[in-house]
Amino acid sequence: MLFRKNNQPKENYFKAATIITEGSHCIGSVIGNDSIHIEGEVRGDVKVNNVVIVAKSGVVVGDIKAKQIISSGTIRGDLLCDTLELLEGSHTCSKIKVNKILIKGDFEGDMLCGGLFVDEHAHVRGTLQAKTVAAGGTIEGTIVCRELKITRTGVIRGKTFADRIVNQGGDVEGFIGRYSELVHNNPSLLRYAHIFNTPDEAILLSYNEYHVDVEAEIRREEGSDERGSDDVTDTDFYLP
Repeated sequence: MLFRKNNQPKENYFKAATIITEGSHCIGSVIGNDSIHIEGEVRGDVKVNNVVIVAKSGVVVGDIKAKQIISSGTIRGDLLCDTLELLEGSHTCSKIKVNKILIKGDFEGDMLCGGLFVDEHAHVRGTLQAKTVAAGGTIEGTIVCRELKITRTGVIRGKTFADRIVNQGGDVEGFIGRYSELVHNNPSLLRYAHIFNTPDEAILLSYNEYHVDVEAEIRREEGSDERGSDDVTDTDFYLP
Protein backbone atom coordinates (compact mmCIF):
# COMPACT_ATOMS: atom_id res chain seq x y z
CA MET A 1 0.00 0.00 0.00
CA LEU A 2 1.10 3.56 -0.63
CA PHE A 3 1.10 4.74 2.95
CA ARG A 4 3.87 5.88 5.23
CA LYS A 5 4.19 5.70 9.01
CA ASN A 6 7.11 7.06 10.98
CA ASN A 7 8.96 3.73 10.85
CA GLN A 8 8.35 3.15 7.14
CA PRO A 9 10.41 4.23 4.11
CA LYS A 10 9.70 7.70 2.84
CA GLU A 11 9.33 6.61 -0.79
CA ASN A 12 6.75 4.38 -2.42
CA TYR A 13 8.42 2.64 -5.37
CA PHE A 14 6.15 1.06 -7.98
CA LYS A 15 6.79 -0.44 -11.41
CA ALA A 16 3.24 -0.76 -12.70
CA ALA A 17 0.26 1.53 -13.10
CA THR A 18 -0.98 2.57 -9.66
CA ILE A 19 -4.30 3.93 -8.43
CA ILE A 20 -4.70 5.88 -5.20
CA THR A 21 -8.41 5.55 -4.61
CA GLU A 22 -10.79 8.21 -3.35
CA GLY A 23 -10.68 8.45 0.43
CA SER A 24 -7.06 7.26 0.62
CA HIS A 25 -4.29 9.43 2.06
CA CYS A 26 -0.69 8.97 0.95
CA ILE A 27 1.99 10.75 2.98
CA GLY A 28 5.48 10.74 1.49
CA SER A 29 7.04 10.82 -1.96
CA VAL A 30 5.91 8.52 -4.76
CA ILE A 31 8.51 7.39 -7.31
CA GLY A 32 8.02 5.01 -10.21
CA ASN A 33 8.43 4.01 -13.84
CA ASP A 34 4.78 3.87 -14.89
CA SER A 35 1.54 5.82 -14.59
CA ILE A 36 -0.29 6.87 -11.46
CA HIS A 37 -3.99 7.75 -11.13
CA ILE A 38 -4.77 9.84 -8.05
CA GLU A 39 -8.33 9.92 -6.79
CA GLY A 40 -7.41 10.42 -3.12
CA GLU A 41 -4.89 12.73 -1.44
CA VAL A 42 -1.12 12.71 -1.79
CA ARG A 43 1.05 14.86 0.47
CA GLY A 44 4.51 14.55 -0.98
CA ASP A 45 6.33 14.70 -4.29
CA VAL A 46 5.28 12.54 -7.24
CA LYS A 47 7.98 11.53 -9.77
CA VAL A 48 7.14 9.07 -12.55
CA ASN A 49 8.26 8.32 -16.09
CA ASN A 50 4.81 8.17 -17.59
CA VAL A 51 1.47 9.90 -16.92
CA VAL A 52 0.14 11.41 -13.71
CA ILE A 53 -3.65 11.73 -13.68
CA VAL A 54 -5.30 13.72 -10.89
CA ALA A 55 -9.02 12.97 -10.83
CA LYS A 56 -11.71 15.46 -9.82
CA SER A 57 -11.57 14.13 -6.24
CA GLY A 58 -7.77 14.03 -6.25
CA VAL A 59 -5.49 16.34 -4.28
CA VAL A 60 -1.71 16.61 -4.56
CA VAL A 61 0.23 18.79 -2.14
CA GLY A 62 3.76 18.49 -3.47
CA ASP A 63 5.81 18.74 -6.63
CA ILE A 64 5.12 16.57 -9.69
CA LYS A 65 7.66 15.49 -12.29
CA ALA A 66 6.38 13.33 -15.16
CA LYS A 67 6.19 12.92 -18.91
CA GLN A 68 2.56 14.10 -18.91
CA ILE A 69 0.24 15.52 -16.25
CA ILE A 70 -3.55 15.60 -16.62
CA SER A 71 -5.57 17.13 -13.80
CA SER A 72 -9.24 17.64 -13.04
CA GLY A 73 -8.49 18.00 -9.31
CA THR A 74 -6.36 20.14 -7.01
CA ILE A 75 -2.59 20.57 -7.20
CA ARG A 76 -0.44 22.73 -4.94
CA GLY A 77 3.18 22.31 -5.94
CA ASP A 78 5.68 22.84 -8.74
CA LEU A 79 5.19 20.96 -12.02
CA LEU A 80 7.81 19.77 -14.52
CA CYS A 81 6.68 17.78 -17.57
CA ASP A 82 6.48 17.58 -21.34
CA THR A 83 2.74 18.23 -21.69
CA LEU A 84 0.24 19.51 -19.13
CA GLU A 85 -3.57 19.53 -19.26
CA LEU A 86 -5.49 21.35 -16.52
CA LEU A 87 -9.07 20.40 -17.26
CA GLU A 88 -12.41 21.94 -16.28
CA GLY A 89 -12.92 21.98 -12.53
CA SER A 90 -9.19 21.83 -11.78
CA HIS A 91 -7.54 24.14 -9.27
CA THR A 92 -3.79 24.58 -9.53
CA CYS A 93 -1.39 26.77 -7.55
CA SER A 94 2.06 26.14 -8.96
CA LYS A 95 5.27 27.16 -10.59
CA ILE A 96 5.33 25.36 -13.95
CA LYS A 97 7.99 24.49 -16.51
CA VAL A 98 6.58 22.52 -19.45
CA ASN A 99 6.66 22.32 -23.24
CA LYS A 100 2.90 22.61 -23.93
CA ILE A 101 -0.01 23.57 -21.68
CA LEU A 102 -3.78 23.44 -22.06
CA ILE A 103 -5.74 25.20 -19.30
CA LYS A 104 -9.48 24.84 -18.87
CA GLY A 105 -9.64 25.32 -15.09
CA ASP A 106 -8.28 27.78 -12.53
CA PHE A 107 -4.54 28.41 -12.31
CA GLU A 108 -2.50 30.71 -10.10
CA GLY A 109 1.27 30.98 -10.19
CA ASP A 110 4.16 31.33 -12.62
CA MET A 111 4.77 29.34 -15.79
CA LEU A 112 7.46 28.95 -18.41
CA CYS A 113 6.40 27.05 -21.53
CA GLY A 114 6.70 26.74 -25.27
CA GLY A 115 3.00 26.93 -26.14
CA LEU A 116 0.03 27.89 -23.98
CA PHE A 117 -3.68 27.59 -24.78
CA VAL A 118 -6.18 29.09 -22.33
CA ASP A 119 -9.74 27.81 -22.86
CA GLU A 120 -12.72 30.17 -22.66
CA HIS A 121 -13.74 28.75 -19.25
CA ALA A 122 -10.26 29.10 -17.74
CA HIS A 123 -9.06 31.72 -15.26
CA VAL A 124 -5.31 32.28 -15.05
CA ARG A 125 -3.48 34.57 -12.62
CA GLY A 126 0.27 35.05 -12.47
CA THR A 127 3.35 35.55 -14.64
CA LEU A 128 3.36 33.69 -17.95
CA GLN A 129 6.37 33.26 -20.21
CA ALA A 130 5.73 31.41 -23.47
CA LYS A 131 6.65 31.40 -27.11
CA THR A 132 2.98 31.53 -28.14
CA VAL A 133 -0.17 32.21 -26.12
CA ALA A 134 -3.74 31.63 -27.30
CA ALA A 135 -6.14 33.30 -24.87
CA GLY A 136 -9.77 32.27 -24.98
CA GLY A 137 -10.34 32.74 -21.25
CA THR A 138 -9.26 35.25 -18.59
CA ILE A 139 -5.61 36.00 -17.89
CA GLU A 140 -4.67 38.41 -15.10
CA GLY A 141 -1.05 39.33 -14.44
CA THR A 142 1.97 39.53 -16.74
CA ILE A 143 2.32 37.89 -20.15
CA VAL A 144 5.71 37.68 -21.84
CA CYS A 145 5.55 36.00 -25.24
CA ARG A 146 6.54 36.25 -28.88
CA GLU A 147 2.99 35.94 -30.21
CA LEU A 148 -0.38 36.45 -28.49
CA LYS A 149 -3.73 35.54 -29.99
CA ILE A 150 -6.90 36.71 -28.21
CA THR A 151 -10.23 35.21 -29.23
CA ARG A 152 -13.58 36.95 -28.81
CA THR A 153 -14.05 35.30 -25.36
CA GLY A 154 -10.55 36.24 -24.18
CA VAL A 155 -9.89 38.76 -21.42
CA ILE A 156 -6.41 40.14 -20.70
CA ARG A 157 -5.77 42.29 -17.63
CA GLY A 158 -2.31 43.45 -16.59
CA LYS A 159 0.99 43.80 -18.43
CA THR A 160 1.54 42.27 -21.87
CA PHE A 161 4.86 42.07 -23.70
CA ALA A 162 4.55 40.61 -27.20
CA ASP A 163 5.95 41.30 -30.66
CA ARG A 164 2.75 40.20 -32.39
CA ILE A 165 -0.80 40.46 -31.07
CA VAL A 166 -3.87 39.22 -32.92
CA ASN A 167 -7.10 40.33 -31.27
CA GLN A 168 -10.26 38.69 -32.63
CA GLY A 169 -12.62 40.69 -30.45
CA GLY A 170 -11.38 40.03 -26.92
CA ASP A 171 -11.05 42.51 -24.06
CA VAL A 172 -7.59 43.90 -23.26
CA GLU A 173 -6.87 46.15 -20.28
CA GLY A 174 -3.47 47.35 -19.10
CA PHE A 175 0.02 48.02 -20.41
CA ILE A 176 1.27 46.64 -23.75
CA GLY A 177 4.94 46.59 -24.72
CA ARG A 178 7.22 44.78 -27.17
CA TYR A 179 8.72 41.44 -26.20
CA SER A 180 11.97 42.05 -28.11
CA GLU A 181 12.61 45.29 -26.22
CA LEU A 182 11.91 43.59 -22.89
CA VAL A 183 14.41 40.82 -23.67
CA HIS A 184 17.04 43.33 -24.74
CA ASN A 185 16.70 45.26 -21.47
CA ASN A 186 16.55 42.18 -19.21
CA PRO A 187 19.44 39.71 -19.55
CA SER A 188 17.63 37.15 -17.38
CA LEU A 189 15.26 36.49 -20.28
CA LEU A 190 18.05 35.77 -22.76
CA ARG A 191 18.35 32.24 -21.36
CA TYR A 192 15.31 31.16 -23.39
CA ALA A 193 15.40 33.76 -26.16
CA HIS A 194 16.55 31.25 -28.80
CA ILE A 195 13.46 29.13 -28.15
CA PHE A 196 11.03 32.03 -28.28
CA ASN A 197 12.63 33.60 -31.34
CA THR A 198 12.97 30.58 -33.63
CA PRO A 199 10.36 30.47 -36.43
CA ASP A 200 10.00 26.71 -36.00
CA GLU A 201 8.42 24.82 -33.13
CA ALA A 202 11.08 24.31 -30.47
CA ILE A 203 10.85 22.44 -27.18
CA LEU A 204 11.72 24.14 -23.93
CA LEU A 205 12.48 20.91 -22.07
CA SER A 206 14.46 17.93 -23.32
CA TYR A 207 13.64 14.33 -22.44
CA ASN A 208 16.42 14.16 -19.86
CA GLU A 209 14.95 17.05 -17.90
CA TYR A 210 11.62 15.41 -17.13
CA HIS A 211 12.86 11.80 -17.13
CA VAL A 212 13.02 10.26 -13.65
CA ASP A 213 16.06 8.15 -12.70
CA VAL A 214 14.16 6.03 -10.18
CA GLU A 215 17.13 4.26 -8.63
CA ALA A 216 19.05 7.52 -8.26
CA GLU A 217 16.04 9.18 -6.63
CA ILE A 218 15.75 6.37 -4.11
CA ARG A 219 19.46 6.48 -3.27
CA ARG A 220 19.34 10.23 -2.88
CA GLU A 221 16.35 10.16 -0.56
CA GLU A 222 17.74 7.28 1.49
CA GLY A 223 20.74 9.43 2.30
CA SER A 224 18.66 12.24 3.75
CA ASP A 225 15.28 12.68 5.39
CA GLU A 226 15.23 16.29 4.29
CA ARG A 227 13.49 17.41 1.14
CA GLY A 228 15.91 17.47 -1.80
CA SER A 229 16.54 20.23 -4.30
CA ASP A 230 13.64 21.19 -6.51
CA ASP A 231 13.61 20.50 -10.24
CA VAL A 232 11.76 23.68 -11.09
CA THR A 233 13.10 26.38 -8.80
CA ASP A 234 16.24 26.90 -10.87
CA THR A 235 14.03 28.50 -13.51
CA ASP A 236 14.40 32.28 -13.65
CA PHE A 237 10.83 33.55 -13.74
CA TYR A 238 10.78 37.23 -14.51
CA LEU A 239 8.24 39.69 -13.17
CA PRO A 240 8.52 43.08 -14.88
